[in-house]
Amino acid sequence: MSEKVYTYYTPVPGLWSEDSQRKLIEVWSRSWRKQGWVPIVLDESHAKKHPRYKEFKERFWSDETHPTEYGHDYEGACFMRYAAVAAMGGGMMVDYDVINYSFRPVRPDPRKFFLFDESMNSQAIATGTTLGPAALYEGLAQIFFDWKLTQHDWNPNAKPPMYHISDLTCTMQMFDGRVAKPAWLELKPGCSIFPHPSWKFAPLVHYCYAMHAAGYWPKHEHIEKIRPF
Repeated sequence: MSEKVYTYYTPVPGLWSEDSQRKLIEVWSRSWRKQGWVPIVLDESHAKKHPRYKEFKERFWSDETHPTEYGHDYEGACFMRYAAVAAMGGGMMVDYDVINYSFRPVRPDPRKFFLFDESMNSQAIATGTTLGPAALYEGLAQIFFDWKLTQHDWNPNAKPPMYHISDLTCTMQMFDGRVAKPAWLELKPGCSIFPHPSWKFAPLVHYCYAMHAAGYWPKHEHIEKIRPF
């Protein structure tokens, strides 16, 4: 069985270099292809295939409804990728620093949307690994679109302190009970996040920003050295 796995990339000036991200995507692609998947890189041109693209763009880039401390070029793309995968028919979507060691192709359950998390707690939503049908990617995009700011979205640690929302913060609030969670949204084991102890043996590993503190930067130069695939 061969299944597609999607990631989403858009250049963000000043946040990272184009060269480093393309090289990281190459590492990502090789790891997934080795396990039998067909890796596909989506971008805003794919999101534009969604019939509500303009509506999503206006809302997700709004300082009033979707404020973010990281800028809309980055955070807006994180929201928009759900619309892009919905437009492509659903399936597996991962961040391009989620490396595949032994996760074989699987088809989505038409009734469930899974977030993969080796430790099975709401913090590990940062694993950045999702699987679901197009209709439930639509469902999450709609939840993000309809999001209403509350005190839970206030970030006192931002500089300056401000309201901040992202697909991550919204999803975490659903899992920790601060807002309602749809019954079809579930956690499932399978992906660890570096440097959680399970990163050394998990089928999938998300090599996120903690790599910088560990001295493994840029990531694409170190991933295959610290755990070959």
